[in-house]
Amino acid sequence: MSSSSRKWRILAAVLVVATAWANQAAAQGFPTKPLRLVVPYPPGGPSDTTARAVAGGMAAALGQPVVVENKPGAGAIVGSEAVLAAPHDGYTLLMGSNVLTTGKWLYPKMSFDAMRDFRAVAGVFRSPHIVVAAPTFAATNIQDLIRMAKAQPGKLDYASSGGGTMPHLGAELFKQATGTSITGIPYKGSGPALTAVMAGEVPVYFDIQFSAQSLLMAGKLKALGVTGKERSPQFPKVPTLIEQGLKDFELYSWFGIVVPSDVPDAVVERLNAAVNQAMAATSFKEQLDRLGAFPMGGSPQSFKAMMEKEAALWGPTIKRAGITLE
Repeated sequence: MSSSSRKWRILAAVLVVATAWANQAAAQGFPTKPLRLVVPYPPGGPSDTTARAVAGGMAAALGQPVVVENKPGAGAIVGSEAVLAAPHDGYTLLMGSNVLTTGKWLYPKMSFDAMRDFRAVAGVFRSPHIVVAAPTFAATNIQDLIRMAKAQPGKLDYASSGGGTMPHLGAELFKQATGTSITGIPYKGSGPALTAVMAGEVPVYFDIQFSAQSLLMAGKLKALGVTGKERSPQFPKVPTLIEQGLKDFELYSWFGIVVPSDVPDAVVERLNAAVNQAMAATSFKEQLDRLGAFPMGGSPQSFKAMMEKEAALWGPTIKRAGITLE
C-alpha cells in the first residue's frame, strides 16, 4: 500500500471518529431549550389533537416544553418547508403523514424530496379506511360493489375529499386492484363528501375510519368493508377487503414524527424514546381508541421501513392513475 493510500485511510478513520464525537456531543444534555412540533394542518383535526397529546408526553420525558405550531397549506408542504428551513438540530420536528410518501409524485415541482430530506423519529398512529355508502345503496359488500362497477364501466362514482388525499388515492388503488372503472367526484373535505354520500349524490367513499365512525354508529351510513389488515374493534362485524377477496389490500392514514435527515443519530434516539414514553400513557391510548386508530411507536428504523414500503406502493399507483397536483 502506498503512503498516500495509508494517509487517506487514516484521514477517513479520523473523520468517522470525529463525526461520532460530534453526534455524541450534540445529544449530551439534549434538549436544553423548548422544542417545536410543526403540524402542517389546521388546528382541531385528529393530527393536531394527537400531536398536542404527544407533545405533552414528550415534554414530561425531555424536561423541556414541546410547543405545537400549526402551519397548514399546500398539502402539508408549507409546514414541511418550515421545518427544513429551521436549524437541523432536533429542536424543530414535523408531524408528518402519508404525504411524506406520496408528495414526490403528486407535486413534481416540490422543493424537497421527503424521503431523502427527512428521517424517521417514530410513528404515532394509523387509522384504516372504511368503504362507506348510503343505507339505501344496493351493494352490501365489496364484491357487490365490484360487480356493479364492472357491469357499468365508468358510470359508477366515488367521492373524494380532494385530489391527492388518501380517500382519493385509496379509491384509485382499489380501481387498479379490481380492474374496475369508477369516476372520482372531488369535494372540499371529508364532511362535504360524507354529506354527498348520505344524500345519494355519489354512491361510495373510502373514508378514514375516525371521520366516518359516528355516522356509521348512528346508522346514517353503512360499511361495505374496512381496509385494515384486521377488522376494526369498533366495527367487528365489518369484514376487511382482504377477507372479501382483495389479497394484500391495505389502506391506512398515518401520522408520525420526522426531522431533517442530518439531525444526529443520538438526538433522534433521544426523541424516539420520548415519543414512545408519551404514547405509553393510558390517556393517549384512550384517545386513539376514540379515534378508531392504532398506535405505532417503535424504533426509528421500523418507522423508516414502513415509509419506504408506502413510497414503493404509492409511486407506481399514482403514476398509473396519472395524478399530478401541479
